[in-house]
Amino acid sequence: MKTIQVIPKADIEPKLKTLLKETERHLRGGTTAFRRQREGRWKHVKYRGWIKWDETLGGLLVAEVHPRKGESDWQLLQAFIGYLDRHLGEYVESISIHYR
Repeated sequence: MKTIQVIPKADIEPKLKTLLKETERHLRGGTTAFRRQREGRWKHVKYRGWIKWDETLGGLLVAEVHPRKGESDWQLLQAFIGYLDRHLGEYVESISIHYR
């Protein structure tokens, strides 16, 4: 499992969690790559596995990449980071990947 830590730019409003939820709602039903399973859990339409994400103190967004058993997580990881860059890039200061 890999963990992604997204640090927002200083003093952005609304918070990254709110922006991510609004973006998913706006793209829902269209050609988006991720589908909401429940609050804070998304599934990719092509790559097997899911992303579990939430906001922490200080407005940081933390996401865990959970591939299906026996499958590689690099495609799911790449898809989520690409999604963040395309839709929230102007609000992001940095993205870190932690390997576990």
